Amino acid sequence: MGHLAIARYRLLTTIRESTPVFIIAILPPLGAAMVQTLVEESYRGGPDTLLAFYAQIALLAWYFHAAFLFIACEAFGSLKISRSDQPSVASDLMDSAPLTPNARFFGEMTGILEATTIIHACCLPMLAVVAALSPLPARVFLWVELLIIAVIVLGSAAAAWKRIAPPSKMNATRNLRSGILFLIIVTATVYALTQWDSFRDAAFGFVGMPSLRAWERVVATIENPVALIVSIAVLYSAYLVFYYVSATRDPFRA
Repeated sequence: MGHLAIARYRLLTTIRESTPVFIIAILPPLGAAMVQTLVEESYRGGPDTLLAFYAQIALLAWYFHAAFLFIACEAFGSLKISRSDQPSVASDLMDSAPLTPNARFFGEMTGILEATTIIHACCLPMLAVVAALSPLPARVFLWVELLIIAVIVLGSAAAAWKRIAPPSKMNATRNLRSGILFLIIVTATVYALTQWDSFRDAAFGFVGMPSLRAWERVVATIENPVALIVSIAVLYSAYLVFYYVSATRDPFRA
C-alpha cells in the first residue's frame, strides 16, 4: 500500500503545477476543431480534397497532443528534483520517507501517470469533436488512443527513472538520450522488416492524404507484420524493465 500513498503525493504535487501543460496539450485539438469548422466555405480544393484535409488535420492534432503528453512526462520527471548531494535544493518529502526502491519507483510512476492521464482526459472531449468532424472511421482514433496510452505509460516510467535513479554527469539529458536511442532502434527495425523505399513513400503518402486505402498501402510494404509488432513490443518491454532496474538498483552494491 506504500506505493499508493506515494502515487497520491506525487499526483497532488504534480497536478497543481500542470495548468501550463494542460493549455499546451489542448491547443492541437482546439486549433484543429477551429480549422475544421471555419475552413469549409473558403476552401477551393473540391470536396474530396477538403475531406482529405480534414482527415490530415485531425490525425495531426492527435499526434501533436500525444507528443505534448510525452513532453509533459519529461517535465514532470524534472519537476523539483532534489538530491541529497545538493543541499541548496529544497528537500523533497520522498528523501526522508522510509521507502523501498520498488515502492518509490512504482509510486512515482503511478503518480506521474495519473497526472498525465487527467490532462489527457480533460482534452478528450475536444479530441472527440476533431475525430467526429473528420471522415476517418472511429477505429482509427481508437488505435491512436491506444498509442497515446502506451506513450504516457513509457513516459511515466522514464520520468520516475529520471527522478530517482542515481545521478550521473549527464543526468539532465538522460531521457532525451534514451528517447533518441529508442527511435533509432525502431527505425532500424522498420528498415529491416519492410520494403524500405516503398514503406517510406507510402508512409509519407498516408501523412499527406490519410485514408484507409493509403494505410493499406503502408501495411502492404511490411514483409512480416507479426515480427515487426513483436520486435517493437519486446523493445517497449525492455525499456520498461531497464527503467525499473536502473531506478531501483543499489548504487553502492558491487
